[in-house]
Amino acid sequence: MKSILFVLDYFTPHRWWVENVFENIIQRLDKKWYKIFVLTSRFDKSLLDYEKNWNITIYRTWKNRKSFILKSVWLWKKILKENDVDVIHGSTYWWAIPAAILGKKFDKKVILTVHEIFGKLWYQYKWTIKWFFYKLFEKIIFKYKYDVYHCVSYNTQEELVNEYNIPKKKTCVIHNWVDYEFWDPNEVKDYEIKSFRARENRWNQFVFLYFGHAGKSKWIDYLVQALPELVKLENVKFVFNIIDSKRSSKILRQIEKFEWEKVQIFDWMSKDNLRVMVASCDCVIAPSISEWFGSVHTESVAMWKILITSKASAIPEVVSGKIRFIKPGSSDEIIHAVKDVMEWKYKNIPVKSFDWDKSVKEIERLY
Repeated sequence: MKSILFVLDYFTPHRWWVENVFENIIQRLDKKWYKIFVLTSRFDKSLLDYEKNWNITIYRTWKNRKSFILKSVWLWKKILKENDVDVIHGSTYWWAIPAAILGKKFDKKVILTVHEIFGKLWYQYKWTIKWFFYKLFEKIIFKYKYDVYHCVSYNTQEELVNEYNIPKKKTCVIHNWVDYEFWDPNEVKDYEIKSFRARENRWNQFVFLYFGHAGKSKWIDYLVQALPELVKLENVKFVFNIIDSKRSSKILRQIEKFEWEKVQIFDWMSKDNLRVMVASCDCVIAPSISEWFGSVHTESVAMWKILITSKASAIPEVVSGKIRFIKPGSSDEIIHAVKDVMEWKYKNIPVKSFDWDKSVKEIERLY
């Protein structure tokens, strides 16, 4: 039975897309009788430092992903000395370096999952001297040697090879996946949609939805800048369901200035309620300028929704269905796109599928 040590910034019950990816990898490996160790941060004081459930053992230490790098060397050694680990699987960003150090120290093969290469984009995201240090940190990560660089899109692979001169033969592309069983429009009943629309007073309105993070890479800023023009349109409603963060508070204060008749804000919903919300809208707006896979994008098109998004990063690689592409970083582009969609003007892109089991089998092959 193979033993895999996952070195991850955060892990369940922390809820972001990356954790969801690894949670599903680990669940599938557990069913195949792999022995799994997870080394992660103790982001919540209520969580146990040590947790064992059948073949999965979780070690949590310190309070966040940054403090772990400098303060947890003793635990690295303890895990590797006490357990017979075959392969180490790390992930960008913060815990890539610990994975590399562990591999070198204990002579273990290391797979690094590379989600996204920001490179020069750090300058746009940080806008202060901070961008220099983030760019430097990313550069340091890829100065370390890993046995395999698992890229989640061809765009990520290309950026990795070009930006940091990583030999292409040491890289592989295994896409992330979409939970098509959950993000299935047939799983939402008509009465649920009608009830949701009635409760929110959305009859005879064209509903545009933004959901997810408010990070700078998502460029929700340009959607907010477009709102003064967008709320002038007839029979429209713009709905925001944003994950709570320091930046989301700033964005929400800007949105709250607009006409409540046409703009609605929700606290982040449970997954089941979010699915009903997506099903009850007509179009999802996701104007990102950088995406390593695009969970919002792929989940929205899986629900057969029209999607307004940019032709940036890995987005064209993964989206399909009814798409209205825009140039990134432009509120005018968003305004034109909204008007086009209301007149049913968009592209129809052949269906693409990203299957969970297929992707995990490919990751198994790496092990």
